[in-house]
Amino acid sequence: AINNLFSHVVAITLGVVCTYSTVQAVWYTAGTHPTSILTLNRLFSLPTPSAIGGLLMRPSLHLVPPLLIAIAMQALVLVTIFSPSTLTTGQADSRLVNISVPTLDLSQNEMYSTDQAHQQPTTNQTNTGHGDLGFNVLPRWNQIISTAMTTPPTTYWRVPPGCGAACSYQLSYSAPALECRDLSDTEMTLSQFTTGWAGMCVPNEQPFYRGNSSFAFIHDNTNTLQMGDSGDLVIQYMVSNPENPRTGISCPFFPSVRRGVSCAVRQAEYQLSYKLSNNVQSVSSSILRYSDTNTTRNSQSENNSSGGRTLTVGDANSIVLSTLFTVAFNGEIYLSGSIARTNLFNELAVRRLFTLQDTTLTNQFDFQPILDSNGTTQHTFKETLVNAFANMSIGVMAFRSENTTVGSMVWDGSIVWKYDRHTLLLIYGLAVGLVSLASLYGMFCLWRNQGAIDTTFSTFLLTVTRTNELSDRFKVVRDMEEVEKTKLRFSNRKESFVL
Repeated sequence: AINNLFSHVVAITLGVVCTYSTVQAVWYTAGTHPTSILTLNRLFSLPTPSAIGGLLMRPSLHLVPPLLIAIAMQALVLVTIFSPSTLTTGQADSRLVNISVPTLDLSQNEMYSTDQAHQQPTTNQTNTGHGDLGFNVLPRWNQIISTAMTTPPTTYWRVPPGCGAACSYQLSYSAPALECRDLSDTEMTLSQFTTGWAGMCVPNEQPFYRGNSSFAFIHDNTNTLQMGDSGDLVIQYMVSNPENPRTGISCPFFPSVRRGVSCAVRQAEYQLSYKLSNNVQSVSSSILRYSDTNTTRNSQSENNSSGGRTLTVGDANSIVLSTLFTVAFNGEIYLSGSIARTNLFNELAVRRLFTLQDTTLTNQFDFQPILDSNGTTQHTFKETLVNAFANMSIGVMAFRSENTTVGSMVWDGSIVWKYDRHTLLLIYGLAVGLVSLASLYGMFCLWRNQGAIDTTFSTFLLTVTRTNELSDRFKVVRDMEEVEKTKLRFSNRKESFVL
């Protein structure tokens, strides 16, 4: 709206200047050349389109200056048509600013307690079944990690200070990651459903989802952390064959397709991408590179009072993240009669990756993985699982105290004029240039006319009304056509038109 208003203001201002120049040019032309009354009618009607058209049909050299000024005045409307597209308002350019943002540094801030070091975990502890960890996960971090697995990464994120109205940045950090592959048919342990009947679609208590975590590290006198073993997390599931869908109340998994993935926990370097726009945060993380596969890392450690060795903070925190993520998918989903039952370690985590809908009346079940997508490309389940681990690490950042300084593109929220310089200069420059020439000619005419003259009714009534000479001449004309052909000239001395 502002750019349209500006173009109209410019066009009106230039049009006013052209109007005064046109009036002086008309009087100068009328005073220097005998001109027919018909032509004078059109001349004094400038700059109307009809007057311009009439003069162009009967061109004369002395009519060229006022005619050109009138055409230029009419052409000023083009300024309001073309200039708005070249002069607009928009966001100011973003600036590169160093800001402090959250990061993940697992070498700091323990997520565990060593009060019961080197003691076998009890059955009610989160890391049950993962060897003698030698420490216990702090309840706070147990809850935080579980929350980060089941909610979007930005749920608890705060906009970094200095981010302005909008910003974007990238940073890299190191953390555990999953590397997954598809299971072959011979590696599957779920039974293949080939028959079924209404009321009992599969053998009772037969699972169609099974997750098993075997992530562990060797806790001995060297505290060796073994990472990169295939099978740290194995997930198998059953879906209906898409090429032969079920109908009616037939078995929901008849015939069925078994699918599964096997994932290894490895150290990796991530790249995080953050963006704030329109008060909406978006954050994602992708793996830049993995550490070497099947490598054994001997932790830097110190002797404790009992003569043993302790893991570094970074190793222990990595174990906490990896253990809590992989163990969350432990358990099974199975049919008990015609009702789906679950025996899962973290049902919310599983339901974030799978959709399960069952209708007892029709005995229909729909069990499908919820796959991520990147634009129009849909990820595979193994890619979705890798992304879920990465998103968990992002969610944990919101609760950690580590920060780092990064270069961020920041917009402060200001609005500025934006324009195409060359096109804008061409349009306005051409308009101003033509009007300037018209103004110079108008000033010349003003000087030759010995003062300013306008075309108001009072001017014609008091100064240029018909003289006795004209009255005598028009008494003898035969018709209006002869009147229009009569040539007159304006006389400054007599301040009237004369023959």
